[in-house]
Amino acid sequence: MTFDHGSQGESKWLVVGLLFDPVISNSAHVPRETMLRETKSVNKTSTVWIQTDRTDAAGEAAIAAGLRAYYDSHELPVNPRSPFGEDTSNQLTERVLNNFGIIIKLLAAMAVIIALVGSIALSGVLSLSVRERTREIGVMRAIGASSGSIARLFIGEGLILGLLSWLIALPLSLPAGYLMTQAISSVFSVEIIFHYTPTGAVYWLAIITGLAIAASWLPAYGATRVSVRESLAYQ
Repeated sequence: MTFDHGSQGESKWLVVGLLFDPVISNSAHVPRETMLRETKSVNKTSTVWIQTDRTDAAGEAAIAAGLRAYYDSHELPVNPRSPFGEDTSNQLTERVLNNFGIIIKLLAAMAVIIALVGSIALSGVLSLSVRERTREIGVMRAIGASSGSIARLFIGEGLILGLLSWLIALPLSLPAGYLMTQAISSVFSVEIIFHYTPTGAVYWLAIITGLAIAASWLPAYGATRVSVRESLAYQ
C-alpha cells in the first residue's frame, strides 16, 4: 500500500493485519520509530496518547489534569482539547454514546411498541380462542374443572405462543441486527461493529414471558366467567 505524506513524499508499506477501531475508522498503525523516519519527524509530535494504570473516569481525569499542569509548568504548549474534543477515553466513550443516544432511544422505543402490539394481538387471539371453545369450557366445568385450571390452560397457551415467537425471532435477529448496524454505519459514515450479546436474548425471553402472561390474563379471566348452562347452550 502506498501512502502519500504530502511534502514528505510517498512510501510503500506491507499490510500485515487489520484493526477495527470504532473511533478512528480510517487510520493505519505502524511502528512509531519507522513512521518518524519516513516522515522525517524524529523528536517531533503533534498528538500524545498515554495509557494509564487507572481506567476509571475520575482517575483518567485526574491524570489528564496533572499532565496539563506539568506541561504548563515546563512551558510546553498543548491544545486545550484533543482532536476529538475530549481528554480521556472515558470522556470520549461518553461523547460517542451521547451522539448515538437518540438512535438507541428510538430503537428501544420501537422495540417496546412492537412488543406491546404483539401482546395486544396475542390477547385478541386468545379471546377468539375462548369464544370458539365455549362449549369445550362448559364440558370441562361440568366434569369438575376449577376456574384456576381453566385459567392456567389459556395462560399456558399464551406462554407457548410467546415462546414460539421468541424462538422464531432469535435466529432472525442476527442478520437483522447486522444489516441495521451496516445501515447506520453508512448513514453516519462511521465504522460500527456488530456484536451480539446472548444476555440480550435472555432479557427478551423474560420480557416476552411477562407480556405473554399479562396478555393472557384477561382472556383467561373471561373463560372462568363462562357458566356451564350458557356454554352448553352456545351455538
